[in-house]
Parts: sequence; C-alpha cells; structure tokens
Amino acid sequence: MVFRKPGKWKKKGPKPDTRKDSDYKATPHDNATMKKYYQAQHIMKDDHDFDTFYATLKTPLPSTFRITGTKNNASQIRQFIQDHHVAKMQNVIVDGVKYDPPTPVSWYPHSLCYQITCPRPVLRNSPEYSHFQKFLVAENETGNITRQELVSMVPPLLMAIEPGQRVLDMCAAPGSKTGQIVEAVGGSGLVVANDADYKRSQLLVHQLKRLQSPCFMATNHDAAHFPNLSIMDNGIKTPWQFDRVLCDVPCSGDGTVRKNPKVWNEWSQGAAIGLHTVQVQIFLRGAQLVKMGGRIVYSTCSFNPVENEAVVAEVLRLSNGALELKDVSDQLPGLIRRPGLTTWQVMTRENQFISSMDDIENPRARRKFPASVFPPASDNDLHLEKCLRIYPHDQNTGGFFVAVFEKVKPMTLADRLSVEGGQAVVDVQRAEAEEEQLVDSVTAAIANLPSEEYANETEPAQPTSKDVYAKKEAPFDLMAPDNPDLSEIKSFYGLDDSFPMDQFLLRSGLDTKNRQIYHVSRAIQTVLKSPDIKRLHIVNTGVRLFSRQGSLASTTECAFRISSEGAALVQPYLQKQQGDRRVVSIGLDDLKVLLAHAFPRLPDFTATTQTTLTNLAPGGILCVVDVSQADLPANTNMLLPVWRGKSSVNVLLNKHDKKSLCQRLFGITPEPIPVKAVTE
Repeated sequence: MVFRKPGKWKKKGPKPDTRKDSDYKATPHDNATMKKYYQAQHIMKDDHDFDTFYATLKTPLPSTFRITGTKNNASQIRQFIQDHHVAKMQNVIVDGVKYDPPTPVSWYPHSLCYQITCPRPVLRNSPEYSHFQKFLVAENETGNITRQELVSMVPPLLMAIEPGQRVLDMCAAPGSKTGQIVEAVGGSGLVVANDADYKRSQLLVHQLKRLQSPCFMATNHDAAHFPNLSIMDNGIKTPWQFDRVLCDVPCSGDGTVRKNPKVWNEWSQGAAIGLHTVQVQIFLRGAQLVKMGGRIVYSTCSFNPVENEAVVAEVLRLSNGALELKDVSDQLPGLIRRPGLTTWQVMTRENQFISSMDDIENPRARRKFPASVFPPASDNDLHLEKCLRIYPHDQNTGGFFVAVFEKVKPMTLADRLSVEGGQAVVDVQRAEAEEEQLVDSVTAAIANLPSEEYANETEPAQPTSKDVYAKKEAPFDLMAPDNPDLSEIKSFYGLDDSFPMDQFLLRSGLDTKNRQIYHVSRAIQTVLKSPDIKRLHIVNTGVRLFSRQGSLASTTECAFRISSEGAALVQPYLQKQQGDRRVVSIGLDDLKVLLAHAFPRLPDFTATTQTTLTNLAPGGILCVVDVSQADLPANTNMLLPVWRGKSSVNVLLNKHDKKSLCQRLFGITPEPIPVKAVTE
C-alpha cells in the first residue's frame, strides 16, 4: 500500500513557540497564490469580508489557556485568577498603549478559558503581565491549567463525551485535545491516544502525565490501520469499539498562519491534494472503530475544502449511509461558526481552476487528480453546510474546520454483531481484513498520487509497513491481587479493602525486583486482558503508584514508597483507615523545612509533627499540607510523598519540582544534596 512516511505530515499545533520577536515581523505576510485560491472558493460573504479575513491572518495570534475542568478546585483557581491577577491588570499601559487584562471566553463551558490579547514582549516585560506569565508556567506544570490554542478546544467539546466512555484520539500528539478528552472521561473510562510517530507519542505521554489519569493509554500505530482487538465485555467476547472517536488529521495547516508565519512562504495547493488520501483513510478507519450510536468528529486546522468538505463527502459516500452528519449549531452558544462549503474549485500547478474531471481534457493529466477532491455533483443528501468553519476575524482566533457525525447504520462486522446481539467468535484478523479492503480501496483508486505535478512541492509517498513502530517496549504485565509485594503494600499503608487490587501492572517484567508499580482503570485492565493484546503497540499506560526504594528497602517493613504522581489517587483509600497510619498532616512551617533542607532531622520540625514522625516506623508516608495561608490559587491541601528514615526525612520530589515549589512558596532556593548522600 502506498503511504507517506510516518511523521512527514504533522499537525500544526499547539507546540512551544520558540520564535524570536523579530521572526514574526521579518517574514513576508503575503502569498498571492494563496489569496487567489481562497478568493476563488468564495469562503467569505463579500469582498470586504474577505479583506478583513486576509488582514487578520497577518496579525499575531492571542494566547489562551484553560483551567482543568476536572479539578475539584477549578472554580477556586478561576477566582484566584480574577482576584490576584485580572484585578491588577486593569490599567496596564506600555509605551503609551493600554492593554486589556485576560478575559474569559464566552462560549467555553463554565468560563474556564481565558484569552490574552497583549503582545509577547508586553507579556514578558510588563511587571503585571510578567508575574502572571510565571503563574501560568507554574500552574501548567502542576496540571491546573493548560495553555492551548482556542480553536483547538472546539473538537473535544463537540464530541459530547460522558464520564466512563471509551474514546479514541487517532492522531493525538502533541496532546492538548487529548487532555480535554481525559478530563471529560474521568477516572473510570478509557482514552486511547494514538500517533504514528513514536517520538511524538513520547511527547504525548509527557504532556498527559500532568493529569495523572489511570484511564489513559498511548499507542503507536498508523491511524489508517489501527488494529482490531476482541475484549470481554460483561462476560461476552466482543470487538473493541469506541463510544467516541476524534480524527484530528494531519493537514497543510494554513489555519495556523497567525502563529506559524512560515505558512506564507510554504503554502501550495499541492500539499492539500497530497494529504487528501491520507485524511480519507484515517477518517474512514475511525468510522469503522466507532460503535453504533457513537459519535465521531473530523477536524483540521486548514481552510482548504480539499482537506475538509471533500474528505467529508468522500467518507459519507464510502460509508454508504452508515454515518450521519450532525447539525451542532445549538452547541457552544457564543462560538461564531460559518457553514461548510457545498462547492469549490481545485487549482492546478499552473494556477488554473478546475471544478471536475470534465475540465481536464488530457487523459494522462486526469490520473493526477483523485475524483474525490472535486465537489460532489449534488449536495442534496450530504448537507455539507452542517460542517463548521471557524475563521480568525470572527472572534480573533486561528482557523479550524470541524464536522460531527453519528453512526446510524452498521458499517462493519462489529456493528452487525452489535445490532444482532451476537458474540464475536469470528477471528479478529479476518474481520480486520474485511475492513481494510475499504480503506485500501481509497489508495488503489488513486495510486498515482502524489502526482508528478506536485513532485517538487510534497515529498513523494513511500511504501511503509502498516505497523510503523520499531521500538520494542517493556511489557505491561498485570499483577495478581495476591502478589506478595501488593500484600506488603496493603498491610503497611493500610489500604482500604475497597481499593481495586487487581488493577496494578508492571513495566519491567514480573521477575524484576527494582520495579515501578502502576495502576490502571477497569476499562484499561479489560484491554490488557485481551487475547489479541500483542497486536496493540502500547507506548504508555497507567499512573505510577508505588516505587521500590532501592538500597533503603532493607531498613523498613515495606520497600515501596508512594509516588508523587499517584498520591492523589491513593490518598482516599489511606484516609479510610483508622488513625490514618501513614498519613501525616503538616503546616507551612514544616513544609518549609521539608523543601529547604536536603535531609531534615526530626528535631527540625514543629513539636506536633516531630511527635507524629517519631511514632511512625521508617518507610514511606504521605504528607497532607494545609496551604490555606499560602499565596496559591486554591484553598486545598497539597499532597507530598515523603520517606521517613531512621533519624531524618526526605521529600520525594525531583530537584526541579522541589526548587520550583520552594521558590514559589517561600522565595528561597533549597540547599543542595550533600555529595556523600548522592554517592550513597
């Protein structure tokens, strides 16, 4: 099968902005061919509307961030922003120009999203904004907020995700949309975040680790050939399908031109034509994987109808009535969106416009264009106007395209089994072969793409394996509930009997002593038990809950300490034990001792804490810090894992987190760890 090299076409955002201020000004903000192309598509109401649109493309994109909606303290963080930052930025004047403070986005649920319109130099150099910028960086690291482009927040919101559902993000890296999905699913569902590029999959894992979700799984597959699995669902063997699927496909990315000025120099119609096939294949595979009655969302950060409405029309045709394009005009009130196009033109390399194959007289030239890039002869049954087009000049955003679908008729064997209520006794590989016939037919029909016409504009497609990964991951082994290590942990920490002991897993093999113990949701446990699990290339899953303490293990009853990322997950089950045997409540004075000193001695703490620590056997403990008097965005407790040694204690944070927290709360730098301690 002909396919583009993995990672060649990467989604255009969001990514860290490393440009110098001069870079944006130095790049010529114009492209005559791009302007001509979009004028011919009649994407705007009139010439004045187009001029406003095109002028907006030449302006920098505002910054935006959202507050993590699943956090119990989300409303407190929002109030903290209003009281401690917005209130102080009402009259910021720099070089004679007054700048507005961050403002809530009207259409984002519960006002948990803010837009910042001031330029980057002001954000860095103004004392008021500089303090706010540092706050954003710190809260982003803790997972309380996420800096994300505003329009990229739309697709996950339109998925209408409910807690506990199974969701697939087919092209997930770098992970901002996946983060929204994880927040919506909660701790009991399943979120599979897939990406064809292994390195970007690792970036995805790094970004999502902040959310500490046991329902998250990262995979590394060519999205168009995401594998089939069978799982046990309520005792019945069934094909693995999803309640919701997001196809945020690789695209040419001209909707990101406000933050990515290179688009002005690199734009060409050939990029969209070269990507059209890949987009159809990924969307089609996503449609196969969504269950009956489920919702699938297709999106790009492109204005180009070849990547948008043309893909939608082709998949609607190929799915033969199984998908229904939904009208979501009543969702997200306040979001200005425009209807999808029902007709468009295709541009040749000579900048000539054609509307159908009939416009091409040369038979050889016809082979250079797939028929599906042209508008359908009739849109009466497709209703492409139900698609959403988001333009930068309507609400000072980037550009985006979104289409929402529901599966209303069977499309695959799995769908037919669902409707008939049968059991999936059929071989998974046979079922997958049937589904791949449809996906592969897209390539077979246009095997000459990308054509010679665009050979110098896009890298030629290369044949690749359907399994794109080469890295062999450590195994994900579920642990038996009666595993001796788990019994030791439960006894030492006093884990409540309601804690799901059968959802632990290891990464390094069952016979390894220096191990990290992870915890997963029930839904992920079900997937890991699949008889076909070897077909799935898992990059990462689970929240690390316990870690073996290495050489110090022999000095304690339990060799395992609580991990910082798993502290919030395990805390409720520790507190249910009488006396909270391994939980210690401390105040800011004790916290300062913990953070400022490398290995504080027991007498360094307040009398109450000293007594509590003295009465505890050496080993891991969980400190619950009352931070109500601290200058923090939420009046909630902080959880810190600590190791209680024979005569000293040590907070179990990496040096960067420890330094950041110490400077943020107390304005001091922690003392370095003694060389002797490092050696030991």
